[in-house]
Amino acid sequence: MLTIFFYMEVKAGRESACAALIKEATASTRAEDSGCLHYAFYRRSDSPRELILFEQWRDAEALAAHIARLQKVYGPPDETEPHPPTHHRRRLPKAFLAHFDKTEAVRYETLG
Repeated sequence: MLTIFFYMEVKAGRESACAALIKEATASTRAEDSGCLHYAFYRRSDSPRELILFEQWRDAEALAAHIARLQKVYGPPDETEPHPPTHHRRRLPKAFLAHFDKTEAVRYETLG
C-alpha cells in the first residue's frame, strides 16, 4: 500500500475554480480508479488556501494508472519543469498544478 500526503497552496483568486476541480477529481477518482483505497482533500481551518490531499493506493501500478487517467482528463504535465521525471510536477497535469502557488508530495510506507 502507498500513502501520500500532497500539500497545496491555492493561488489567490483561484479558490472557486480549484474547489470545482477538487470536487470533480475526487468523484472521478473514487468512481474510476479501482486501486484507490482513500482519496480526500482537507482544507486548513485557519488558512483556507492551504489544502492537503490524503491518498492511499493499493500499489504503485494503481497510482500510475490514476496519474495516466488524470493526464487524459486534464492534459499533459509540464515537460519544462526543472525536476526529475519522477517528481510530481513532471507527472501531474500542468492544468491541475496551475491552480497552486506551492505543492509538495510525500510518500509514506506502512510500518510493521
